[in-house]
Amino acid sequence: MLKHNLRTSILLVAWWLGACELFAQVTRLPATVLSEESFPGHTVSAPGAPSDVLQAPGETAPPAEISPTKKSDLPAGARPGMFQKLIFDSGWLARGRGSSGLGESDLELKTVLALPCPKPDSPLLITPGFATHWMDGPAGVEMPPRLFDAYCQFRWLHRVSPQWGVDLALAPNVFSDFQQSRSDAFRLTGYGAAAWTFNPTTQIVFGAGYFNRLDVKVLPIGGIIWTADEDLSVELLFPRPRLARRVYCCGACGPQVQDWIYLAGEFGGGTWAIALSDGNTDLIDLKDYRILLGVERKVIGGLSAHAELGYVFGRQIRYLSNLPQFDPSDTVMLRGGLTY
Repeated sequence: MLKHNLRTSILLVAWWLGACELFAQVTRLPATVLSEESFPGHTVSAPGAPSDVLQAPGETAPPAEISPTKKSDLPAGARPGMFQKLIFDSGWLARGRGSSGLGESDLELKTVLALPCPKPDSPLLITPGFATHWMDGPAGVEMPPRLFDAYCQFRWLHRVSPQWGVDLALAPNVFSDFQQSRSDAFRLTGYGAAAWTFNPTTQIVFGAGYFNRLDVKVLPIGGIIWTADEDLSVELLFPRPRLARRVYCCGACGPQVQDWIYLAGEFGGGTWAIALSDGNTDLIDLKDYRILLGVERKVIGGLSAHAELGYVFGRQIRYLSNLPQFDPSDTVMLRGGLTY
């Protein structure tokens, strides 16, 4: 059964990558439409931060990608065709000591495709992805050896005015151990958020996210993004606050190659449909909170990489049925990834 599940996962990922690559080669978008002037109130954010998403329609492309007299209305590094990014992430949570430990190893692969909606500077982003979670422990708890995520997010970015931008997303997902056929393994998630530029260094973000989890259905999204200069970003955003500082080392001194260090918080976990050892089915919900220290090299239009060290606490295991709840011990985590 283990070999069959692993072989099935590899085949699914290989098919998905091949289809995305073929589609990206066949379908090409027109070149980026350049505007006469850039968005006057944009702020500079750390790579990979939530504010990157909300600011994307207003960020300025680097000088190497545009003419000396015009500026792009698309984010830096945006590619002219349908294919935008290929992202690989991996993570490891130590099991810890004793019978209350819960370890986890994660692999995730996704790609970002873009379509003009209706114009290239107001894109529809399509992000299919697949993730596998190998679980380790805890003893005496109903925990499948593997959990899977399969999803495709549809996301629309639009600049309403120089001061207002909106970010809307909807994603059909399958969260399951693939050992049962519960209908609630399929779930819809999404969010809606708006960003208002108060002044050239400050943005106010507000909205809500529909997580559709066992214990958390809806959470607010919001906060303040303050950027003193291009080297410092303070993002007091829920559910992922971040403090980021750009550093200049190893030749990363220009706009094309950037090195960042950051401190971030994160709300982790998820809900999956699982098969129990007695043959019944259930929903399991994992929840935790994370503090992360990370480094990232961002290469505009090239291969970027990041690595994170984190502390995981407040961990909970809950079930839809009347199975006993369980609280795993705190642990540490390592996470890293590549983005092209």
